[in-house]
Amino acid sequence: MNLRRFNLLLLVLGLVLGATLAVLLTRGSAALPGETEAEQRGQQYVEVSRAAAAQVQAFLAIDHEQVDEQAQTVLDGATGDFKQQYADELDSLKQSAEEQQSTAVASVLEVGISDIDATTAKVFVAANTEVTSKSTAGEARTVPWRIQLDMEKVDGRWLTSGLQFVG
Repeated sequence: MNLRRFNLLLLVLGLVLGATLAVLLTRGSAALPGETEAEQRGQQYVEVSRAAAAQVQAFLAIDHEQVDEQAQTVLDGATGDFKQQYADELDSLKQSAEEQQSTAVASVLEVGISDIDATTAKVFVAANTEVTSKSTAGEARTVPWRIQLDMEKVDGRWLTSGLQFVG
């Protein structure tokens, strides 16, 4: 009788162990999107790329009749030294755009991320602008741009903390 109880106990323990193992194994395969490290990293790349593309478009776009609104878009996507430097140059930018009656429509061609972690990223953006102004005699001229952005995650948003033109 003892042997029979022992075998029954082993059988019950085996079933419990098997059920526990099955739950643990299926829980990993039934993870929600965004829960795996690869999915989180992929989402982070998408967020950084979108923020960088939007910031470059805002930064390069010019409409001499809407400089203030466009500048506010750039400032809303900026932080730190870059935000301060841009704010310091606004009067000059506005004056130049109005004097030249400048317009520029920006198109982002490519976005590449060279370094990224949880709160910072270095991003390269290739873009073109279609520029018209007094200096182009009203004719549209395509100007290519290659820009490096330093991005920081602040309060859940990717903002530009540095911007420089690269060759």
